[in-house]
Amino acid sequence: MDTDMIKSSAPSLVERAKNILVSPKPEWDRIAGETVDIGKLYTGYVAPLAIFAALCAFIGMSVFGVSGFGFSYRVPFIAGAVSAVLQVVMGVAGVFLLGLITNALAPTFGSQQNPAQAHKLAAYASTAGFLAGGFTLFPPLAALGILGLYSLVLVYFGLPRLMQTPADKRVGYLVAVVVVAIVAGVVAGAVIAAVRTTIGGFSAPGLAAIGQGAPAATQPVTGKVTLPGGGEVDLDALQRQAEQAQSMATAAAVDPAQLQAQLPQTLPGGLTLVSTSNSAAMGVAQAEGTYQNGDASLTLQVMHMGAMGAVAGMAAGMNVQENRQDANGYSKTQTIGGRVYTEEVAKGAGTVSYGVVGRGVAITANGSNGVSIDQAKAAVQAVGIEALEKKFGGG
Repeated sequence: MDTDMIKSSAPSLVERAKNILVSPKPEWDRIAGETVDIGKLYTGYVAPLAIFAALCAFIGMSVFGVSGFGFSYRVPFIAGAVSAVLQVVMGVAGVFLLGLITNALAPTFGSQQNPAQAHKLAAYASTAGFLAGGFTLFPPLAALGILGLYSLVLVYFGLPRLMQTPADKRVGYLVAVVVVAIVAGVVAGAVIAAVRTTIGGFSAPGLAAIGQGAPAATQPVTGKVTLPGGGEVDLDALQRQAEQAQSMATAAAVDPAQLQAQLPQTLPGGLTLVSTSNSAAMGVAQAEGTYQNGDASLTLQVMHMGAMGAVAGMAAGMNVQENRQDANGYSKTQTIGGRVYTEEVAKGAGTVSYGVVGRGVAITANGSNGVSIDQAKAAVQAVGIEALEKKFGGG
């Protein structure tokens, strides 16, 4: 029998990642019956996803940089590259450790020990955590990294199918897996931060695959998972949203020129500069326009999120809320009607930012030198998230 990563009839990496995110229950049923070479599972599936997350983090932090409240910083390239390599190593090692522990704990929760099934569970459940790291590539979407918590939902649905876990033992088993994930994530983050500090880099949280953004171990895990900063994950509701997200994941790539046509011509100063870009691999396309009115400058971005839209669409199952404020300004993120809205004012830097992530699409406006937050909001509203969803997203 052919024991390449999975049977020859099994999906490719991209298809498997899409399927496990948007229709986890039937995909876990399929995975349960597949023959797997554990080594090739890690080299052919886990490692590429870990590299993807690390590369996005490297570009986001060392090329675009991080900023907020007038503070701006780019991680030095050497520090960023070293931490990216470490992130890949720690990410793969963390998933492998999770597989070992999951198998070892099986009898405690009335489940069947099976190394191959345990490693499949750990590897494929980590998909959301790794892909959520892709949002770090686009600074306006970085807050959506919290969607990596969907990996916990994948574990919840996978336990009865791969480990034969009884219904009354699933929650306890999930709690144990979460604790292991948190420990692995803390260790990985500490190692990466220590290396960055040693070589003069910027210390920031690492992206631990399944443990990214996981709730504290002291919080109870029942049918709902409480999120840090407010809100909770309703497992059943999130599953329904995942099923609805399938149309976004299978949608054809969008021509950036079509997005460019959505940029309004009538904003103050008029459209003075336009650029477009796309990524065929992820189906991401973007159009960006700059409006210059004297010294005031506003940049408007319209994005079709492609394969990433399936993950972003799950925000409807999470009530993500965050608020920060100091003498220099404020920043807040809120979920309204299944869309994530972000707003930031940095008085010291004289910048404002407003954006909305909808069903498969996103609009952001960044202003400086006198642009008000109300003007940034008006620019986003001039495009219209509902209209954009109907044309290119899942609305």
